[in-house]
Amino acid sequence: MKKLSVLLLCVVLMSALLLTSCTIPGSTGESNDGSTGGTSNPISDNTSGATTPPKEKASLKIEAWGIETDQNSVIIKEAVALYNERYKDTAEISVEFTEQEQFKTKIATLMASNEAPDLFNTWAAGFLKPFVEANKVYSISDDLEKDPTWKNRFVGGIFGGFTFNGKIYASPNTQTVVCLFYNKEIFDTYNLKVPETFEELKTVCDTLNSNNVTPFALGNKAPWVGAMYAELIANRIGGSDPFNKVASGEGTWLDSSFIEAGNKMYELVQINAFPEGFNALDNDPSRADFLDGKAAMHIMGSWAIQQLTFEDSPLIGKVDVAKFPAIEGGKGDMNAWLGQPDQSFAISTNCKDKEAAVNFLKLMSEPETQLKFAAAGNLIATTAQLDPAEANPVATKVSELQKDMTELFLFYDVALGSTIGNEFNNAIQAITAGTTPEEALQTLQDFTEANLE
Repeated sequence: MKKLSVLLLCVVLMSALLLTSCTIPGSTGESNDGSTGGTSNPISDNTSGATTPPKEKASLKIEAWGIETDQNSVIIKEAVALYNERYKDTAEISVEFTEQEQFKTKIATLMASNEAPDLFNTWAAGFLKPFVEANKVYSISDDLEKDPTWKNRFVGGIFGGFTFNGKIYASPNTQTVVCLFYNKEIFDTYNLKVPETFEELKTVCDTLNSNNVTPFALGNKAPWVGAMYAELIANRIGGSDPFNKVASGEGTWLDSSFIEAGNKMYELVQINAFPEGFNALDNDPSRADFLDGKAAMHIMGSWAIQQLTFEDSPLIGKVDVAKFPAIEGGKGDMNAWLGQPDQSFAISTNCKDKEAAVNFLKLMSEPETQLKFAAAGNLIATTAQLDPAEANPVATKVSELQKDMTELFLFYDVALGSTIGNEFNNAIQAITAGTTPEEALQTLQDFTEANLE
């Protein structure tokens, strides 16, 4: 019996010694902060000789908008390939593209079913906000602060539309602003100068119509296109304050700036500024009219630079760009631009390896990737400098015009979210079809009051 007690005591003592040796910092090559040192061998199982298994390789998925053959999609795919080579031992990323309108529905559905991808394309403000509020999106604020080199690549103010309660939730790669594109050859033929006021714009339209040239290429079947005109006009009339008040619930769509913007939109219809049947016309055939010289001007986001200046484009050397004109007596500034940060990516809280995902965002912001976007005609979100010899001249002109920019105000359907934003787009389309601004905007106001959170 005594021998058994001694034996049991020895077993207990040996177990205690083993446990102690495993918990002493440094005894297994592990430091106090949990990192592995380089001087000691890892502890092994005495029977199997197995070591602590390495971190499992992350396999992440990106949901992106667009068509795979688009220039920006190709750049993203090249970035994915570079990432997979650089991090081949620790992570692998795949990307799937979906047409833009379908993408909006797809992401909303994935978020609602708690099946969000690891990373996803996002718009700013109203599109991203509900996902952030539902705790579906990972904040990159701490990651930016830990890496000043990454943070300092970006142009000032670019994160504004992605900041909620002081935290940043997405990283942009390009920016989009709405421009007045015009055909220099047509303007020279009829001795036209670029309009700087709305009255001058109407005079240009009269001259073009009298020479059987459509003033503006506009396909408004998808009403967000015509809504851009109205948003610019409303801002030129009243500045940003009326819209900001609507967005905060303190103002209404019946503000005089919106009523007057509706009147001016209908005035453009009355002077035949747009092609016949424009509300039933898709955007692509409308752009084709501008490319073919059948229309003299085109209001569109800077993404159109790619669509207008592709190799062998009939507009090469003919297309130029200007600011949208001022409204006489308006409070708005001609140097305020309508737009948004663009080609932006966010990380979902479901992401299996957030460090690996952040590394992809960093790669996207590196000069190598950014300069590809710039060469393709994008306005980039960082301060990377492209060789002027390689730069798209139209994109360069936009950048020059932006040097005096006083404000970047967001597309209404981005700032407000798609529910109210799409209703605004529909209201403007209704006005151009003949509904009075007062009636259309009252309907919009009722809808906003019922849906604004």
